[in-house]
Amino acid sequence: SMHGDDGMPSARWETELTRVGALSDRELQVFALLGAGLSNRGIATRLQVTERTVKAHVASILTKLEVESRLQVGLVAQAHQLMYEGTVSNSSDVIDN
Repeated sequence: SMHGDDGMPSARWETELTRVGALSDRELQVFALLGAGLSNRGIATRLQVTERTVKAHVASILTKLEVESRLQVGLVAQAHQLMYEGTVSNSSDVIDN
């Protein structure tokens, strides 16, 4: 195609995206917050857990998604968001719990 992979950021992470289903509910929350660019400390504050707990979740997510770094987890999370955002249409601002 004319513009490379621009239109489908998820294509690069297709395999990893299939593994997101293996994450627990708590891991999914951490996964989404990593995608939003939060630090371990920020995630700990948001979820009201210790940073140590967050690090354990991040380590588990890295293992389950089979990626090498939290940066990659963030990129997979963003691709995941883009995939599902299309189906939600503008209700992303409403997530406020």
